[in-house]
Formats: sequence, C-alpha cells, structure tokens
Amino acid sequence: MADGRADFSGAISRVLSDDEPIELEALETAAVAVIFGGDGGPEELLLIRRSERENDPWSGQIGLPGGRAEKGDGSFRETAVRETREEVGIDLETDTRFLGYLGSFQTGARSIWVVPSVFISNRRPTVSPNIEVASARWVPFEEFISPVSRSTYHVGHAGKSRVLPAFKVGDYLIWGLTERIISTLVEAVRQHEPETS
Repeated sequence: MADGRADFSGAISRVLSDDEPIELEALETAAVAVIFGGDGGPEELLLIRRSERENDPWSGQIGLPGGRAEKGDGSFRETAVRETREEVGIDLETDTRFLGYLGSFQTGARSIWVVPSVFISNRRPTVSPNIEVASARWVPFEEFISPVSRSTYHVGHAGKSRVLPAFKVGDYLIWGLTERIISTLVEAVRQHEPETS
C-alpha cells in the first residue's frame, strides 16, 4: 500500500464523489459508513458483526455500520452519521472527515439501494456497540489487499447453491454487499500504487 495518510486518502478519493449518487427518496434506500482510522500506523477499516435478529436481512452478517434512510435525513451522509452514532457510538461529524460517496450498490435479497459514505479519522475512534451489533473490529486495510485474505462463501441449498467471492479475516467472513464495497476500494488503492520493476 502507498505510504502515508495523504497517499491513502488520495487513492480512495479518486473513486469518490461529493454528489449524491441517487435520489434519497426515489427508491428503498440505505447508507453505510466506511470508516478508516489509525493511530499513526496503517489505515484500519471498522467492521461489525450484526446481532442475530428476526426480519433483518443482514442478521448475523459481517458488515459496515448503517441502515435505512429515514424521512428526516437530508442526505445519505446524514443517514450514515445517524446510524453509526446509534449502532457503534461514533460521532462521525466530530471524530472524522467525510471523503465522499462510493456510488450506489443494489443488494440482492431485497433490492435495496445502498450508498457507502466514506470517512477517515486521524485516530481509531472508540466503538461502543448497541444491541444491534454483536461485535466490532478494526481491520488493517492491507489485509484486504493481500491475496491471503481472499476466500469464498457458499449461499443457498444443495443443488441451487452459488459460490460468492469473500474475504476472510480472523473469524470474520465478509461476502455480499460488504465484499463488493471493499473490493472497489482495494482496486482503487492498487491502481494508485507505483509500479515496481
């Protein structure tokens, strides 16, 4: 990975936009917060394991803080800020700097459009999970760039199963929407790295 916070945020920012990627109220929408932090070392990404809950399409999965957009939200950034404060106790408005939006991603299960809002902090904000979050972990982003973290996830039942790309970091198996978001960011960082001869 390129050295330095400026290089890292510069690489990420190349694939981000300040503009809302879709209309907030046009479809069923949600926002997630992609939060990078680090106490002077390599950038780390905050991941959460969602609690097991009925009627939650992401129950028990590894993901990013976030949730559905509500009528009072003025932007996807506001949705991400509100949901992150509720789920993990981080105040993104004071603890981080907003870098931009990473487009929009459609979920497979319920056709919800999700907008990742990317934030960066000069430190590792303290995480205080609520009941919706079973656990949380800061993962060095370099781990996602390494081929060693690549894995697969089998979804479905015998005869109708699909094999999806995934990341494996410790006991966290990351697949689906979160894998797609992280892979997009990994590609941005890889393209920004200088070529070595």
